[in-house]
Amino acid sequence: MTIDTIVAQSTPYGRSGVGILRISGFKTSDVSEKILGLLPPARQAYYATFLDNYGVAIDEGIAIWFPKPNSFTGEDVLELHAHGNPIILDLLMKSILLVKNVRIARPGEFSERAFLNGKIDLIQAESIIKLINATTESQVKFALKSLQGRFSEQIDYLINSIIDIRMLLEAVLNFPEEDCDIYDTQIEKKLKKILINIKNVYKNAKLGHIERDAIKIVISGQTNAGKSTIFNLLSCKNSAIITNIAGTTRDVLCENIQIKGVQIQLIDTAGFRKTDNIIEKIGISKAWEQVALSDHIFFVLDDTNNIFYQKQKITSFIKKIKYKNQVTIIINKCDLSHRKVGIRKYFSGRTYIMISAKYLSGIKILKQHLQSLVQKFMINNTETVFLTQRRHLNILRSIKKQVINLKENWFVFKNFELLAEDFKIIQNLLNEITGSITSNDILNSIFKNFCIGK
Repeated sequence: MTIDTIVAQSTPYGRSGVGILRISGFKTSDVSEKILGLLPPARQAYYATFLDNYGVAIDEGIAIWFPKPNSFTGEDVLELHAHGNPIILDLLMKSILLVKNVRIARPGEFSERAFLNGKIDLIQAESIIKLINATTESQVKFALKSLQGRFSEQIDYLINSIIDIRMLLEAVLNFPEEDCDIYDTQIEKKLKKILINIKNVYKNAKLGHIERDAIKIVISGQTNAGKSTIFNLLSCKNSAIITNIAGTTRDVLCENIQIKGVQIQLIDTAGFRKTDNIIEKIGISKAWEQVALSDHIFFVLDDTNNIFYQKQKITSFIKKIKYKNQVTIIINKCDLSHRKVGIRKYFSGRTYIMISAKYLSGIKILKQHLQSLVQKFMINNTETVFLTQRRHLNILRSIKKQVINLKENWFVFKNFELLAEDFKIIQNLLNEITGSITSNDILNSIFKNFCIGK
């Protein structure tokens, strides 16, 4: 990679006002001499004529020269801003590729070189493609924070905290004649602080991952309770088939909506009940899968059933889910029970929303509640949330579990050697996030998803 100079089109293919070619590598100055006839002033927009291999003009445009190491990749970089005609850009590309040791870049290779040359860490490299592919305003904001290094700063702070406690442990292990009781209190304080910081980083990373993939709201509950009607009303589409026959919905239906720039994925599922129908059983199994993957659940009940039955269903459902506070209870068909719409307190102090989906009564309240959920997920965390990848969450989850275990082991065994080894493992895991310790397989997996010119 250090031998080859790479070139790629950075703007989308097709006709446009401007098309940009980017060149990076040690042969970039040779490319400039050939295409421009000179080396432009550094970091200035230079108006030039672009020449082919025979010195014939191809186009006129802007050239910008970024000498190493003050460039995106850390190598010599040249950008050619030509007219966005595919024929012009193709002629330029052919002329550039005639220079020895110049080739077309692989997907993401510019960002990969920036990472390998220490210009950005792996978190920032991953945030570039997320910034390009962002579909909501909040995704753009959070991806930019990751690109600016907000997430990296938090990981670096955790690494420095672990280095600090490892230094203390090394002192204990290298000077065993000292009174170890002196260090016990310090270690315990640092342990508690590290655990709190890891939990905070994990929380913000999880919120960032939710925003990247959209907040998943699953509509579940008993059969024929009006789940599909609510799904259609909230999504403003008639995607779900609605009938009076219990078990009509047998598959998973999804619709995306946006609330205040945040993407929401509404998911309609099959109703829960005992059945001998094979197809319906599969639908119910899929419904439980979606509940397990959800960020929040709208649990819908039919108000024509008595209160005792409703309490029984709610209690049974909440026992089966992992997060007990991620449920909104919706009591539908209050037009048949003649109960007033609105937000009420249910048994055990739990809040529920009374509606009549058929007559649109209480739907405005439900939509307002949905907006408040979005605020709870995202808006109160705008300063700390950053877009994250699944691999970040998996590593942070492992670290969180490791710290909890080592904290418990420390208070039981007071073993300095074991604690030092555990912290070494945790530090290595954190280094995997930033790319300080990363296998080639992970790098290839990340950068292959980039566009060619990035």
